Parts: sequence; C-alpha cells; structure tokens
Amino acid sequence: MPLHQKGYADSVALLLQKATNDSVKSKLNTLLVFCWMNTDKARAAQYLMEARRLAKNYPLMWAQTFAHEGYLYFNEDVPRSEACYMKVDSLLRNDTSKNAYLLRSNAWQNYAVQQQGKDDDATFIDLILNKAIPLAVLSGDSSLLGSEYTNVAIAFTNTEQYEKAEQYFSHAIAILKPAAKEPSRLLVALYRAGENYINLGKYVAARDILDTMKILLAPYPETGLYTGYYMVEGLYNHKMKAYAAALVSFDKGIAASSGINAASRVDELEMMKAETLLEMKNYTAARDLLLRLIADESLTSLDYNRVKVLKGLTSAYVGLGNFPQAYHYLETYSRLSDSLYKTRTQRDINALEIKFRNAENKQEITALKAKNEKAALSTKNAWLITGLVASAFMLLLVLGIGALSYYRNQKKLAARKMQEIVQQKELDVTKAMLEGEEGERRRLARDLHDGLGGMLAGVKMNLSGTASVLQDEKLFQIIGQLDSSVSELRRIARNMMPESLLNFGLETALKDMCELNMAPGLSIDFQSLGVQHDLPEKTQILIYRIAQELLANAIKHAGADKIMLQCSQNQHIFYLSVEDNGRGFNPATTKKGMGLDNIRNRIDFLKGKIEIDSVVSEGTTINIELNVNE
Repeated sequence: MPLHQKGYADSVALLLQKATNDSVKSKLNTLLVFCWMNTDKARAAQYLMEARRLAKNYPLMWAQTFAHEGYLYFNEDVPRSEACYMKVDSLLRNDTSKNAYLLRSNAWQNYAVQQQGKDDDATFIDLILNKAIPLAVLSGDSSLLGSEYTNVAIAFTNTEQYEKAEQYFSHAIAILKPAAKEPSRLLVALYRAGENYINLGKYVAARDILDTMKILLAPYPETGLYTGYYMVEGLYNHKMKAYAAALVSFDKGIAASSGINAASRVDELEMMKAETLLEMKNYTAARDLLLRLIADESLTSLDYNRVKVLKGLTSAYVGLGNFPQAYHYLETYSRLSDSLYKTRTQRDINALEIKFRNAENKQEITALKAKNEKAALSTKNAWLITGLVASAFMLLLVLGIGALSYYRNQKKLAARKMQEIVQQKELDVTKAMLEGEEGERRRLARDLHDGLGGMLAGVKMNLSGTASVLQDEKLFQIIGQLDSSVSELRRIARNMMPESLLNFGLETALKDMCELNMAPGLSIDFQSLGVQHDLPEKTQILIYRIAQELLANAIKHAGADKIMLQCSQNQHIFYLSVEDNGRGFNPATTKKGMGLDNIRNRIDFLKGKIEIDSVVSEGTTINIELNVNE
C-alpha cells in the first residue's frame, strides 16, 4: 500500500470508473479495501464484496479477496481472519505462479503474527521459517522476503537475543533498500532495528537509523509510520537522559499512530512513556498511566506486557512510599512469573505474606495500646513496625528479582532452541537458492553451447564455403572474427557448467580450469592431494564454484603473474588454498564485493571456515576448510 494514501485512493477510484474488464475492476476494488479499512470499515467491506463478485472467473483474484478479508478483520474478528488466510493457502496450493506464492507467503505471515498475538512465539517463528520464507523465496519478491527476515529479527529481539536480531535486521534492510520505491517495509525494518540498537547500547547506530528514516519519511507527512520514528527517537532521548524530550517524542508517536496495528503501537509507546516517568521520579503520573494500561485487556492479554506493567506499578508505589500497594503488585508480578515459568518462588512468597500480615496485626495491636502508653513508647513501637514491614517488603523485592532472573534464563533457553530452528531453515533456504542457481547455469550453458553455438558454427560453415568461391579477403576476416566469437561463447558455457566436472570429477575440472586461465605473463600452478572421487555431485559443484571465484579474483583484481591453487582431503574435511603474488588488499575494510559474499554463502552451507591473509603490495593467501561429510 503506497504511503500517499489519500491521493492514491482518489487515483484508484478514478481508474475504477474507467475500467471495463472484470479482473481489472476486481483488482481496483481490492486496492480500495486497503484505502478505507482504517477510516471507514463498512465502506471497505462493500468494496471487498464487489471485488469478490467480479473475481468469480479468476482463481487468483478470487483467492486475493479472502486475503483482503483476513486483513480487514485482523483485529476485530481473529477466528474469521485466520480462516480467510487458511482459505488463501488451500485455494492456491496447486498454483505454481509467482503471484500465487506471493499471496500464500503474505497469508502465512499474517496468520503467524496472529499466533504471536496469542503469546505463542514458538508457533510464530515456526510458521515464518517453515511457511512464509520458503514461499517468499519462490515468489521472487525481495520486498516480501525482506519483510519475513524482519519478522525473524523481531522474534529474536523479543527473546532478548539482540546480537542475533541485529544480524537479521541488517540482512532484511540490505534486501529491502534496493526495492524501496514504496518504503513501508523498509521503514518498519529500520525502526525495529533502531529499537534493537538501543537495547544493544549502540546509540550512534540508532542515531544513524533516525537520520535515514527522516529522509525516507519526508515525502509522506501523513503516514502512520512516523510512529516508529518517534518511538526510536523517544528511546534514544531516554537513554541520553533527556527525559522531557523523550516524553515529547512518545506523545508525537501516539498522535501519529494509524493503521491496523495502531492500538498495539500506542500501548507500546505508553509503556515506554511510563518508564521515562519513573526515571523522572514522577511517580504519580507513572502510577496513573500504568493503572490505565493494566485495565486494558488487549494489552494485558499478553503475559510479557502484563509483567512489565506490574513491575512498573511496583516501582511507582515504592517511589510513593505506599508499601502495601507495592507489595500487592509485586506479589501479583511474582505469581505471574511463577505460573509462566514454573518456579518455586510462590512457597517463599506465601511465607513472607504471613510475616507481612503478622506485622500488620502487630501494628494494629500496638496502635490500640498506644492510647494508654506514653508518646515516646508509641513512637518507638511504630518505628519498629515500620522497619519490620520494610524488611518484609525488601525480602519480597529480592525474591521478585530472583523470579525475574529465572524468567530471563527461561527466555534465553527458549531463544536458543529457536535459534537452532532458524539455523536449520537458513540452510534449507540457502540450499534451495544454490540449487536453483546451478540449475539455471546448466540450462544457460546448454542453450549457449548447443543452441547459439551450433547456429554460429553453421553460419561459419556457410560463410567459409562462400569465401572459398569468392576469394574475398574481408569475408575471411569476418569468418575469423566469427570463429573467435564461437570459441568465446563455448568458453563461457564451459565456465557456467564445465563438462569435465560432470564427466571426470572435481580434480580434473579444477586442473582444466587452471590450464584454461593461463595466459602469457600468467602462470597457474595446480596441486592436488588425496581428493576422493566419490564426493556427491552437489558438493563438487560448490567446491568448484568457490575455487572459480577465488581464481577469478586473483586474475581480475590482484594483478598477479603467479597463482597457486592447492586442494587436498582428509576424510570428511576438504582443504582449498589459493595464493597469489598480486597487489593484496586489507581484509578488514574489504568486506563486500570481489565475490566474497557468494564465497562465504557456499562455505557456510558446507559448515566451513575461511582465513584471509593479505598484505598490500605483497600478495594474498586464502585458506578454506570445508566439511564434505554427507
């Protein structure tokens, strides 16, 4: 949905008036659903029904109307919304078009978010990794894929694995930036990444995120995505101890909120605002805000939010000196932590509760006796009781902190399990992408060699016959150029998928590659030791591509005249080394380009590692160790 929503809605309505084709009309009506769903839901529902009526003879459009229905009732009727998303998947399950994959991926993503809203993070991450991301890869839509990686990153942020989240945010932003004609998804990734940087204490990086968002948001003054900008700005100001400025930022974010998730964003901002008020020691304002939040069932239906609000109320009442109320909320907070993470803290809390109640009873007895005792004795007893109550409260506070520590450890354990799932899914996605790339290489190589190569060879033969009759020198020159073109075309085809690799194995293919790349002024020494001939074909292709990329770098970028390529194998470990006497480079600053990303992707897939030793003007040595055990 474009960020210029008002102008966009007018443009779509104008196109709808002129449209004559039912499929086009249906598409335009679905776009108008998005335009009106946040401001006039009844009007949006009318457009939806009209879109469905027009889409009866168009299966893809028919399925799309259910996707829009799911989005329309995303918050108001969750069961209906979930059923719509599942219907999208069932309707398009046998459709292998990219648009079908796109719709199914979006449907699973939204369905997963609804499970997260039910406090089911495990199902959320499972659906994103096993359903949404694989379908996004098949759709070829980089914007959608980037959005899915943003969701994975947010899951890691929620489990306090901020370093891992940072990696996924960086990956998502790198995917989304080139596709940011309508930067909604990029802006979401940026503001969540900014929040994560704040959690990591990387305030300079968070400030850079704010600067980037400000530029992207400038053309869209009315978009609700300003909420994310002000959220990060408020968190940044809070960490800089500019508390008054932080409150202003949070209020601006609340005012800017709009769209399907507006309510949850407002709740999030108000909890952040409460934390800032506590830091300012404005305990009364913090208490009033938190009491309003704890009464919001949509907010406290999530255990994580309820724990945060209860903890904040405990701190607010401590600041106000109201220990009984502080105890009440601390007790509730501890009981919730206990029920969630199965600690044994409740037994200790009950014992402390008895002490606390006994202290209160003693205080009442003392108050009755104080009427008949001297003022000095009354004052002394009152102080003793207060001290006892305070001691009991402090013990409760210590137990509460212990419960929080256990709670965090449990989250980290769950996060570790989730990380294992993510890593396996990463391998699956990488495998699919690499296999797709190799399949495309084979097809192109075959087309070039057998198709275009054969045609050029036929043209050459015909011209040769004509030239021998006419004895035309210029024609002979053209034949020579054509001959060179045929040779170059077949060389390219061999590079894309060398026949020697498929027919004779990895060792022979590497040797042929070295010999074919030798030229006057360039010697390439190939050495091989113990390479097994029964390596799986896919593994051989991966190793060949790594060596091919390294050799190309040494020839094109290093300016070397001597290159040595070595390979050896010791059981399931394969060693590959490339050494040149070229100009060298600084590995610390040269992290991108030179094909290093492609090399690292293949190395990671084979669970290997790479070491780069390069000195400027002296040369480069690259050592790679790969696990080839099937």
